[in-house]
Amino acid sequence: MTKGVGASGTSIAGGAAGTAATGAASAGAEVAGEAAFQRQIAALTATSTKAAERDVELRVVSTELSTVKKAADERVQ
Repeated sequence: MTKGVGASGTSIAGGAAGTAATGAASAGAEVAGEAAFQRQIAALTATSTKAAERDVELRVVSTELSTVKKAADERVQ
């Protein structure tokens, strides 16, 4: 019977070590996932900023073209 108890104790210890290793791996994966998420957020922010800058540029050009068109229309009349 002693042999059975020892085997059971070893199994429990092995299970606890496995659980700890799984927990550490899970924590590592979570940290890696968080880092990847932060990189994606940074990339999204950069892309959004570029898009906003282009939008402003397009509005400026559009306003300038509209002004030129109005001036040309007035000259014709």
